[in-house]
Amino acid sequence: MNHPGPFFGKFDVSFYRDDFRREDKLLLVSESTLDFTIEGRRVILIDDVMYTGRTIRASLDALLDYGRPVQVELLTLVERRFSRHLPIQPDYIGISVDSIKSQEVRVEWRGEEDEDKIILVEKRKKY
Repeated sequence: MNHPGPFFGKFDVSFYRDDFRREDKLLLVSESTLDFTIEGRRVILIDDVMYTGRTIRASLDALLDYGRPVQVELLTLVERRFSRHLPIQPDYIGISVDSIKSQEVRVEWRGEEDEDKIILVEKRKKY
């Protein structure tokens, strides 16, 4: 049986998040590109930083608008191991970091010349 090679797509889950109306600023949505069906396919969701699980939950909701996959797996580049809001665990992990709730994890992609970095910074306080 001939199977086509892997497909790659991206979609914005901003409006699927349960917290998208929590801030007063205008929500900027990115372009979604998923020009194939996922019906009956194995899908791997990729997230840069896994923390509460809310982005992945939103991704699962959005994914169903494109069809019903046979299997969904999760790859995360950086897993924050504490403070899960939802019982979602990645299948594949680049690196796990221990951080406290007041910290934010930033991933900086530098390209071929410089090193990629994972930085823990204190969150800015909202006034």
